[in-house]
Amino acid sequence: AKCCNPIPGDPIIGFVSSGRGIVVHTENCKNVAEFRKTPEKWIDVEWESNLEGNFIAELRVDVANQRGVLATMAAVISDLDSNIENVTMEERDGLTTAMSFIITVRNRQHLAKIMKQLHGNRSVMRITRKKG
Repeated sequence: AKCCNPIPGDPIIGFVSSGRGIVVHTENCKNVAEFRKTPEKWIDVEWESNLEGNFIAELRVDVANQRGVLATMAAVISDLDSNIENVTMEERDGLTTAMSFIITVRNRQHLAKIMKQLHGNRSVMRITRKKG
């Protein structure tokens, strides 16, 4: 599901949707609460053990507004074998900027490694994965 972008390793639930087939959501997706009214449309799903490929994840990184910080973040992501699909930035108060990165990852471990490396930068104040 595009609302929560599950990646391998996330706890997931399947929902049978007319016209779309089985749509997979993370268990904590805000849209799953709506599906609780129709448990007959739920289906148990699990990740394949040897799943390969790239999946979309969205990160929000709050940083000190400094020259070169975007380039530094992009280099870290690239060096860890991830691609940036989209980035947006919103200046907060002249001192901080909220960056939103949509990146490709293989699984939760890959995402955790990227987040750890980004958080190691002294300009980073906070980093979170955005979920649906």
